[in-house]
Amino acid sequence: MPALLKDKVAIVTGGGSGIGRATSQLFAREGARVVVADIDQEGALETVKMIADEGGEALFVKADVSSEEDVKHMIRHTVDTYGRLDVLFNNAGIGATAKATEATSEHWRKVLGVNLEGTFLGCKYAIPEMIRGGGGSIINMALSWPKSVSARPLPTVPASTEWWVLRRPWP
Repeated sequence: MPALLKDKVAIVTGGGSGIGRATSQLFAREGARVVVADIDQEGALETVKMIADEGGEALFVKADVSSEEDVKHMIRHTVDTYGRLDVLFNNAGIGATAKATEATSEHWRKVLGVNLEGTFLGCKYAIPEMIRGGGGSIINMALSWPKSVSARPLPTVPASTEWWVLRRPWP
């Protein structure tokens, strides 16, 4: 069976754990050179080691996706290292289980920064590199949480950002 991502370069944000780690490993098994981007250096380096132990190629880039400078650096470092960018998996995200009436404005802005603006910034800086390389694929990950505002402890804050990621027309 041919490797689906042979000779491709992929960035996985939030690649230090969970879905991001599993996706990083899968992409590597399919032949991609993987850039594991995360704010969690320890987790991301563990992902890189797991990929290397299986014979794959990966590197770590520390990136807070809510920071425009970090996202620019993530994309630039990838292209400088590998000469191209073929896949961006926008996976980094944060959540909360606070009651809607107890969520702070500061936390709301942080969730928006990571879950929504991080997705936007990844697309903004990846698309020009993909166009230069002849094309590419962007996958915007969002979990589907209950979408109602409630007094019960539900993840209503991240649910709002996920609606935008899932339903907005991304270029």
